[in-house]
Parts: sequence; structure tokens; C-alpha cells
Amino acid sequence: MQLLTVSLSDDPVLDVAVGAGLLEVAATDRATPPVFRIDRPAPTLSFGRLDRIRPGFAAAVEAARARGFEPTLRVGGGRAAAIHEGALSFGIAQPDDGSITTTDRFTWLAELVRGALARVGVAAERGQLPDEYCPGDWSLHAGGVKLAGLSQRVKKDATWTEGLLLVTGGDRAREVLTAVHAALQLPLDPATVGAVEDVAAGTTVDAVAAALRDELTARGPVAEIPLSSAALAAAERLRERHAVE
Repeated sequence: MQLLTVSLSDDPVLDVAVGAGLLEVAATDRATPPVFRIDRPAPTLSFGRLDRIRPGFAAAVEAARARGFEPTLRVGGGRAAAIHEGALSFGIAQPDDGSITTTDRFTWLAELVRGALARVGVAAERGQLPDEYCPGDWSLHAGGVKLAGLSQRVKKDATWTEGLLLVTGGDRAREVLTAVHAALQLPLDPATVGAVEDVAAGTTVDAVAAALRDELTARGPVAEIPLSSAALAAAERLRERHAVE
């Protein structure tokens, strides 16, 4: 496994597009090892492509920007989610020969995140909370609070499976998501929006990032790598696909 920890937080759209760039590299060079990325994002409102066709999308974009969150279109699927400096985004790009199923990939990533959370004292469960943001069967929650959501993009010869994990600043995410969901006319129970620190006081982003690294290492050899010129070039070329005007 290769590990990438480069963040491009000064350009949130390009930062998101790095996932698409890694996916493209994995699709064109099937001999490349899987690359797992851990990212420290800038304040970003990550919209799914279904959000874009909602009648209130323009108002949702305005609501996000008014609260200091840059709107983007994520690489994988799902609905609106909020991340900021108190969060981690992560994902794995890997060539696909058809031997690993969608469920296999989701299960692997969900168990990795659950293992990392256990290392910081949080017993997370998988499943959808009623009226949570970005609802899905692969959400991870504890104490009635959604902590992470997973999504995926599958293309010919490669896959990208990603997630967003709120560690601190759940109130900040709650405020923007409440406004965004109201604009999109989507249900949201604000009580389900929170962060790891809400169920394990004092937990830091650095601690959870380290726990993710430790969990990766426990599963096999890990080599840290820089962002390759090929992945960066692909991200720059694909950047506009993830921008919201």
C-alpha cells in the first residue's frame, strides 16, 4: 500500500480533484499499487451529483459560501456533506480487475475507519441514522451522531472509494448543513450531525490521522509517497468537473 498525505487546502476544488487524478492514474497504469490518501481539507461543502439537479441547488451553494465553505462536486456518490479543518477526508485508488466487489471495497474501508476510531476510544457502528446527512448504509456513527460517510466511484479498470470523517467542530458542520438541506428541501435531523470529539472528548485531528495510519500499517506494509506529477496533472485537467459556479 502507498500512502499519500499531501493536502492542497489552498485550492479546495483541486484538492478534491486529486482523488479523480489518482483514479485516472490507477486506470491507466494497472501495475501501480493501491494509493491511500489522508487529507486535511479546507472548509468545503461536498455536494453529490444528485444535489446538483435539485431546484434549490443554487440557494444551497449560496448558503455554503455565505458560511465560508467552498462548494465542490465530490468524486464519489452521495449527498451534501461538510468538512473543514477539523475533519479528515480519505480514499483509496486502486486498479480493478473485477476480482473485488463493490461490497468488498466498502467493507474494507468501513472496517479500517472503525478500527482507527477504536484506537481513539470510539466504538462506531455501521448503518444509516434516521434523517442523517448524506444518508447511506455505509455511514459510521456512535452515540446517535454520524461520524463518517463513505462513497465510491467505479470506472473501467480502476476504483476510488472515499470517506469524510468529522473529528472536531461538529457545531460548525451542523450550522452549514442545516442551511444547505433547507435550501435543497432534503430532510435533516441536526442532532445526528456531530464529530468524534462529541463522543470522545479531547480527540484531535492529529490523533485520528495517526490512528488511520496505524490501522493501515497493521494490515500490511505501507510506504509514504509524494503526489506524483501524473496524478497532479490529471487533477489539474479534471479540476473543473469538481468546481461549482
